[in-house]
Amino acid sequence: IVTLECQEAINEVVAFVTEPLEPSTALGCHIASPPFEESSWHYLGAITAQAPSVVFKTRLVWTARDALPTCVQFGIELQPTAQLAARPAEMVSVEVLEAGRRIGKDLYEYVASFAAPGGGVPPPGYIVLRGDVFERWLARFNDKCARSGLDWLYNSG
Repeated sequence: IVTLECQEAINEVVAFVTEPLEPSTALGCHIASPPFEESSWHYLGAITAQAPSVVFKTRLVWTARDALPTCVQFGIELQPTAQLAARPAEMVSVEVLEAGRRIGKDLYEYVASFAAPGGGVPPPGYIVLRGDVFERWLARFNDKCARSGLDWLYNSG
């Protein structure tokens, strides 16, 4: 474990190895903000023989409790590559996923308030949505966040 400090918020950490790793091993990389309790550690991803350097976007994992820290602890652990490959990196905080769920639910309730009365064929200017549109959108939102954090927001038009 190494402590890193900066005058500005630590949004990214670059990590690399100077000696080759065995193909069957990898370095699991973790980060924590003060007070450095066991529950404050976030798994960022792995450094492997195939990817000996990486840039971790730490700003995506911080919770409101973490704020945007200027002091962090960065830790690594040597593990079998297969074990780390089965563990997805934390790409976005639970709070962001919950905020997305609440925003989606609010939007769904707002859109549902325009539902045509009595069912049937909607009058002009109305649309028909599937009953599970919110659940489908939320699953899509969670999947995007799990795959690429919030970077997908910047790639959308």
